[in-house]
Amino acid sequence: MKKTILFDLDSTLLQMNQDEFVKCYFKSVALKVKEFGYDSLEFMKHFSNAAYCIITNDGSKTNKEVFWECMRKYYSDIDSKIALFDKYYENEFNEIKQIVRNNSLSKDIVSTLKSKGYQLILATNPLFPKICTIQRIKWAGLDPNDFIYISTYENSHYCKPNPKYYLEILNKLSLHEDDCIMVGNDVSDDFSNLPSGMSKILITDFLINKNNLPIDMPSYTLEEFLQYIKERF
Repeated sequence: MKKTILFDLDSTLLQMNQDEFVKCYFKSVALKVKEFGYDSLEFMKHFSNAAYCIITNDGSKTNKEVFWECMRKYYSDIDSKIALFDKYYENEFNEIKQIVRNNSLSKDIVSTLKSKGYQLILATNPLFPKICTIQRIKWAGLDPNDFIYISTYENSHYCKPNPKYYLEILNKLSLHEDDCIMVGNDVSDDFSNLPSGMSKILITDFLINKNNLPIDMPSYTLEEFLQYIKERF
């Protein structure tokens, strides 16, 4: 019997359009860094490059270390701004919440699974700091304590779709892939390099399949998934 369920966050438990989120997020950061004395256009180009450095991380450093190491190449004073970015995530970042689809489905799914004895992991792509991830969890109407592990850029050395991303989680928590189910919305990032023994469930409300890959897994809307786990799990 599967004992552990890994959930993606953005556009899975957190119901929102990913492209719209990125657009709003980058606009929000660009406005904030102006207050720090940076040129917004130039900064966002370097910000994007640093995010790409995280995605290609070879595992020798945490994603956080890789991100800020990359930013230091462009800004010698960036270390003095890290605390200001944390404050940004606690405050202005939350204005983006307005694009989220309001519903209680994610909370019902989490509470149903926990009542049935499953342990839950938030396997969100660790491009963001913990404070940013915690805020987005709350946007979904969830409690961070619902999850035994949450991947963030502080505790991760890889990103999806690198197969080592999942292996790092399994090894940290002493889990076996055959005991796990991954639930996500991105056919490529969430599932293309999933450990072979891990089961897959696709959430289709905000389906992402940029490479038009064949869909070879059970697929549900979030509402259908809630009904499914009530009846079958």
